[in-house]
Amino acid sequence: MEPEVILAQLRALFERAPDFNEYTPTSRDHMTWLGQGHALISRWNRLEASSFQIASDFLPMDSIRDQNVAKIFGVIQRAISDLELTVPNATKTVFGAGEVYDVFRALNRVVASAEMSIFIIDPYLDDSVFNHYLNSRKPGVRVRLLLTKNADQLKPAAEKYIAQYGDFIEIKKTKAVHDRVIFIDGYVCWVLGQSLKDAAKAKPTYLAPLSPDVIPAKLEEYEKIWGDANVI
Repeated sequence: MEPEVILAQLRALFERAPDFNEYTPTSRDHMTWLGQGHALISRWNRLEASSFQIASDFLPMDSIRDQNVAKIFGVIQRAISDLELTVPNATKTVFGAGEVYDVFRALNRVVASAEMSIFIIDPYLDDSVFNHYLNSRKPGVRVRLLLTKNADQLKPAAEKYIAQYGDFIEIKKTKAVHDRVIFIDGYVCWVLGQSLKDAAKAKPTYLAPLSPDVIPAKLEEYEKIWGDANVI
């Protein structure tokens, strides 16, 4: 996993940290969050991941829980700070006109980072999304595509793709979207300056992670649009 992707994932992880005052050893929310945290830290630094795991293992001990929670958050913050130095322009990656392969690689890294779900909003999405990007999807990851145009072109390609790879895709059409946005696992969001099909072909574009604190509201907005959209 590339540093800019790990950084975006860790920022989102920190923002949605569960309340450790309500921790229990069998809490599913805490176990899921800790597991995701360990997986991300492992991709950054294995020694720090070991420290993260040890602190997690000792959380059931009430007398030293606060100390271990502090260690866990400390590891995450060290990772974020270090990655911000590694990726100094992480807030926005700009691609010049013609840098289509660089955009292709960056978007494939984003798609490949998903563990559960991918939600792509792109008014001008076309069938190139299957060959260019969704081949990077991990097995079992669900995909939703929300578009405005090109539905007639996309539908037959989607049917053939589903026939070969399985029924993991939902596609809807609406006139209510204008942005190009990719949600990963419901808590990481990337914004693209141009449609996936045209990115950097003739004009400069960018790929930027959305600030974690605004992602829930942004996702809620698009979930409402998705609910009202037409199935294709």
